[in-house]
Amino acid sequence: MKYLSFVFAFCISLSSFSQKVITKSIDSKELKQKRNFKIYLPKNYKKDLTTNYPLAIVLGDQYLFDLYVGNAKLFANLDKAPRQIIVGIEMEKTYVKDVSIVAANNMLTSRSSHFYNFIKYELIPYMEANFRTSPFMSITGEGKGANFLTHFLKEPEPIFNAYICATPEFAKYSSQIINSYKLDRLGKIDNTYYIYASNSKNQTIEELYDRYSEIGTFLSSFNAENFHVNFDKFEKSPSFLSTISETIPRAFTDIFSLYSKISKGEYEKTVKNLAPLEAIKYLEKKYLDIQYLYGANLNVRLDDIYAIEGIVMDKMNGDYLRVLGDFVMIKYPDLHLGDYYVGKFHELGKDYEKADFYYKAAYGKMNPSDPNTDAFYENIKRVNDLMEVQKSNEEILPEEDNEEEEKEEDKQ
Repeated sequence: MKYLSFVFAFCISLSSFSQKVITKSIDSKELKQKRNFKIYLPKNYKKDLTTNYPLAIVLGDQYLFDLYVGNAKLFANLDKAPRQIIVGIEMEKTYVKDVSIVAANNMLTSRSSHFYNFIKYELIPYMEANFRTSPFMSITGEGKGANFLTHFLKEPEPIFNAYICATPEFAKYSSQIINSYKLDRLGKIDNTYYIYASNSKNQTIEELYDRYSEIGTFLSSFNAENFHVNFDKFEKSPSFLSTISETIPRAFTDIFSLYSKISKGEYEKTVKNLAPLEAIKYLEKKYLDIQYLYGANLNVRLDDIYAIEGIVMDKMNGDYLRVLGDFVMIKYPDLHLGDYYVGKFHELGKDYEKADFYYKAAYGKMNPSDPNTDAFYENIKRVNDLMEVQKSNEEILPEEDNEEEEKEEDKQ
């Protein structure tokens, strides 16, 4: 009981600190009644009029909605996920009917078919027409609602990119129904899809857990690179509520893994052994994919530039520092970093005059109050010293050549 009180207190606190939650309604032709829903608008939604946001639909406008909003804020504030527009559908009095199935074959009932169409033909178009949504959409449900949302996978081109299934209560024929969707076709679609599901053997009856494991194994068998499946098993989850509360952040970690900056794991697995030019292209593609998938016009993070800096600088004699420098100058024209990379490229190539030019350009972009300015000025002093040595050597060489010529003449 104490844990339950804590969860509800947590949810209330999340709601009270939300940036903007409004209530809207649609006079639904499908449901033949008015249906209310809550909409969470992310931070700066009304200030930044150029940004589009992924749309998340939650089956229910109470605790699951609050959990989703709280985690969405946390992940966005930590730059682990894009900010999202979140819709929680009012279902308190209609939940059982809205997500009902025909027990004999696990097909949707007449009522749940109308609810399905309400989401597809009324709610989503309403949100797209009235709010700045990006193409990336997710849907979240728990229990029977988690089973219901898997029916959206049958669409020739699935509406949702991500399906979050908290403790799904898959029905007897769920595996056959999902199998009939022929999900291997997703590999041929130019999009990306995620299914994240959670369950705990300690909190689920054996029959449901076995069914959950069976469906998870089946879905994980597909080899499509754009279809990501994670059927998580919380072996040590102390309660049903604990499983649900852990589901959202774990799902976000999967679904928005591309959005996050290059992690240690990503670097070790994918980036570390790339050649310099490949590393630069990898970084450029990462941010193009972020923009394409989530609709987020995100500039390349400096942390990610620093992540590949060593590769470009240390491999192939720094030959691709010029490419990295040009790339950074496009992304951050007012920052000194791009000029520094180009200056370093010329210094390594012993073109000290050009190195001096770019180092001075970089120094000029630095804030005089920056504590690193004095240390950076050492680059300019160093290449000027090298330039003097180089000029001295050039002056000596002709004299030596003349002495050799005189000796040859004397011999003759």
